[in-house]
Amino acid sequence: MRSVVTILLAALLALCLPACASAFGGTAKSSRLTVDDLEYTANELADKLRGSAFLSNRSLQSQPMVVTVSKVENLSSDIIPESEQWWLIHRLRSSQPVRALAESRNLTFVIPVERLTAGRADGVFDDATAQARAPTHEMTATFRSATRSAGVHRTDIYLCDLRITNLRDATLEFSEAVEFKRAAVGKAYD
Repeated sequence: MRSVVTILLAALLALCLPACASAFGGTAKSSRLTVDDLEYTANELADKLRGSAFLSNRSLQSQPMVVTVSKVENLSSDIIPESEQWWLIHRLRSSQPVRALAESRNLTFVIPVERLTAGRADGVFDDATAQARAPTHEMTATFRSATRSAGVHRTDIYLCDLRITNLRDATLEFSEAVEFKRAAVGKAYD
């Protein structure tokens, strides 16, 4: 009886090990976006903004630049919850390199007017917050994806495009993109 239990446990373990290996660093079973992907995107966009010609000529003595931010527009095949769309923009503007740029280049980031209106209605923001908000530029970002499937394997290529537009004359002053891919091998339900 004891040998039958041992054999059954050994068989069960042999069946479970491949599944455990894929869950812990083995072959990916999904090509969906992860938190690491969003983190990577925010860091790459912050680096591109830091090294941009758009901000290179600015200093503390430059005319104040007030940039209103919008959540990420999701045109990818993935579902990106609204909280993660806002998180990406927050992560970008609050990253150390971008904060240092803002301090040295007379640059301020503000929330969009619809968030301000909702916050004032809820009592989160006072009238002084609205008075300090006079945007000169708008920052937007868009996620796109393309999928390639071959049999049971799948690859998704993601692109996140960041744009900063001058609100005075609608001139696009900064545009950069970050691209990466996620690959999945095998059947997702294995």
